[in-house]
Amino acid sequence: HDDTKTPAITSTSSPSFRFYGELGVGGYMDLEGENKHKYSDGTYIEGGLEMKYGSWFGLIYGEGWTVQADHDGNAWVPDHSWGGFEGGINRFYGGYRTNDGTEIMLSLRQDSSLDDLQWWGDFTPDLGYVIPNTRDIMTALKVQNLSGNFRYSVTATPAGHHDESKAWLHFGKYDRYDDKYTYPAMMNGYIQYDLAEGITWMNGLEITDGTGQLYLTGLLTPNFAARAWHHTGRADGLDVPGSESGMMVSAMYEALKGVYLSTAYTYAKHRPDHADDETTSFMQFGI
Repeated sequence: HDDTKTPAITSTSSPSFRFYGELGVGGYMDLEGENKHKYSDGTYIEGGLEMKYGSWFGLIYGEGWTVQADHDGNAWVPDHSWGGFEGGINRFYGGYRTNDGTEIMLSLRQDSSLDDLQWWGDFTPDLGYVIPNTRDIMTALKVQNLSGNFRYSVTATPAGHHDESKAWLHFGKYDRYDDKYTYPAMMNGYIQYDLAEGITWMNGLEITDGTGQLYLTGLLTPNFAARAWHHTGRADGLDVPGSESGMMVSAMYEALKGVYLSTAYTYAKHRPDHADDETTSFMQFGI
């Protein structure tokens, strides 16, 4: 028995339900840069209800976090007090799992296939680089099989026209959670293949309607990982047209039993269509 792992729902003769949640209190402080020695709060709460009946399954999951604001009402300003709360429903889907492990899901809220790999290969616990793929989506079809030496996942969604004015939940003037559900139609996915025990090769692709394509590749081993990407239509997220190329390498070492030292280095080149080129480059460490 391993208390650190959530036990699987194994009942097939009757509906099974599992509620789970998490609360994190704390934040971080920059040692250099514009916000040097200023506290940024990272307090959050999340919870979900998982359902399973035979081969059918589903999940509804919500999350939220505090928003720092200054005396003028500006949000996300470090070194200022609590101003409000932001949150919403992040996952709401149902699906069917075949005998060979293939999962077919329809959703009203879902993580795209590449969003599932957002921190793939990064051994550090926090503050990693966010690659420019489409992440949280609404109405979508997702098909995946995550078992065996060859694994894959594919997601397709029409354009999203949802924003905070249409939110299912609203927590006041600082809540802009649902604005992220405005995005172009897209399809993304990945394949993973175990070249040998503990060595995985990954390739990913995203095709969007009007904002280019993303190409992603990477290699993962027990103590070292690397990934590289190129986006042909986004220079710095959805709202900045251009291109972006980047890479990340990460390593981990077990210094003591159960104590891991980790690091990662990221380099990204942003080429906006209507501005000068910019570079993002940083390292992070974790214990």
